[in-house]
Amino acid sequence: MLPGVNPICVAICNLWLQNEITMRSIHSRISVTFRSLAALIALLALFAYLDMLYLENRVHQGVVVANLEYTLMEMRRQEKNLFLYHDHGAGKEALTLATRASSLIITEQEIFKRLASQEKLGALRHTLDEYHRLVSHYLSANTASHSDEESIRVQGHAISEVAEGLVVRERTALAAAISTSHWVLAISIVLLALGVVALGRWLRRRVVTPLRRLPEDLRPIAEGRFHHLVSHSDEAEMVAFTQAFNRMLDELDSRRRRLLQSEKLAALGVLVAGVAHELNNPLSNISSSCQLLVEELDTAQREQQLEWATTIDSETERARAIVAALMEYGRRREAELVPVPLAELLHTTQLLLKGPIRKNSGTIELDIPAGLVVLGDPQRLQQVFINLLRNAVESGDGVRVRVAASPCSATMQPLPDGVEIVGEPDCHLHPSREATQIVIEDSGRGIPTEELPHVFEPFYSRREAGQGMGLGLYIVQEIMQEHDGCIAISSTPGEGTTIFLRLPCAGGEG
Repeated sequence: MLPGVNPICVAICNLWLQNEITMRSIHSRISVTFRSLAALIALLALFAYLDMLYLENRVHQGVVVANLEYTLMEMRRQEKNLFLYHDHGAGKEALTLATRASSLIITEQEIFKRLASQEKLGALRHTLDEYHRLVSHYLSANTASHSDEESIRVQGHAISEVAEGLVVRERTALAAAISTSHWVLAISIVLLALGVVALGRWLRRRVVTPLRRLPEDLRPIAEGRFHHLVSHSDEAEMVAFTQAFNRMLDELDSRRRRLLQSEKLAALGVLVAGVAHELNNPLSNISSSCQLLVEELDTAQREQQLEWATTIDSETERARAIVAALMEYGRRREAELVPVPLAELLHTTQLLLKGPIRKNSGTIELDIPAGLVVLGDPQRLQQVFINLLRNAVESGDGVRVRVAASPCSATMQPLPDGVEIVGEPDCHLHPSREATQIVIEDSGRGIPTEELPHVFEPFYSRREAGQGMGLGLYIVQEIMQEHDGCIAISSTPGEGTTIFLRLPCAGGEG
């Protein structure tokens, strides 16, 4: 019924396979999807058009058969009028209708061949001719016999039976065509729906899914982990985007490293100024003791000379410690995790910050248990505490800072509600590994709640322009992550800030 469909299907399949093999971009995938959808709609439209042509043909066939039926029924009616009323006009009309029916069979022979065999059609035409002859003889005879009327009725009845058979077969065929059309329409709708769903799922898998995966791929970068982006798609646009994005990450990483070094040098400059001021005290004491020792060498008692010499030695050791701590802080090298005595590290850090402490009239109180050791790089951890304690001391005038540490434990107390955490709260530590928690509290001006989530972002600073680059806390969180630790911060504006540090203890099981 629908010739030529199979070649069209084959052509569409070939086009689909060719595009599936060659296409590599989102644009081409979307284009082939819409072309395939257009081809499917065109194919279904062709089905519908051919079906409409078929129905139109069947309706025309029905009209022809109905015309034949009507002509023969009218012929029989005129026949009855002839016999009842001896109306020769009705007889002539019956002859005309018989001729018209015979002509209709000849004219629409192809249609009637679908409903009856050639022999039956020939028999019907022969019967019509015989009927025409008998009616003509009946009209031309002076007297009509009963046998002539009976012969005409017999021929008319035979014609009516054949016509009724044609009508029945035609109506059956028309009903079947309408039913088939219904099925074709339903199947076309189902195929269209299935095609749209299949193309939609294919398009989602090939285009939408990679785009939806992109935010998840970018999440580590949003969290500050500048690793290369890995492309999970072979589309040209996605590959080009990934390559360009990775080049941008490389450039950002290079710039970030330079900025970090600049921030470190800037912080070092601040420390140098403080240390230079701090070195004046031991140097002044050394100078004074030397002068007294020189002047009173011959007259001073031995105990007094020993006291001056002891002062010179202790102040020299103090100056050496300051210089050693400064050199350790400024040295740039790869992180080397070793056991670090926490109390000693914080005492040295406090010594380095005496300049900023004195300038801001602040105080730092250390409450560190003796013998508490953490695993880390001393220089990097000192950089962490220098940045955090300096920020605390400079958060106001006369700020009191307290640093406390809890002994190593495998079960840490939960952090307070409302803290901003960088890193997982468990610090990625093994459940059996011990950790220590260091708490730095200050009585400064605090941080507004809306700004708290941003304090660890690079280049974020609450200082005035020119007073810092906003990389101090960013460096801190990077160093903490290098040490497999975490940092959290909470603050109440006007009351102060509390910072929680968690670091693995030395000697714990990993």
